[in-house]
Amino acid sequence: MPIESIHCHVLGAHVTRITNLEGEPLRIICAEYEEPTGNCRLKKGGREGGPLSQLLERVSEEALDSKSVRCHLCA
Repeated sequence: MPIESIHCHVLGAHVTRITNLEGEPLRIICAEYEEPTGNCRLKKGGREGGPLSQLLERVSEEALDSKSVRCHLCA
């Protein structure tokens, strides 16, 4: 199983992705990743905040690969 270190733009740090031989992600090792749901806690927290956090979420969405709470490293 290949293991690669990938930069997460949401976290601003590197996380570890484990893939199968076909390159499909099997597991993400990240403090903010919720394995059962596949969601990023940082992105989820931004969506649940008040007006300022919602504005910041909309501004930062253009810089992110994914505009949802799902972890874009799993896709």
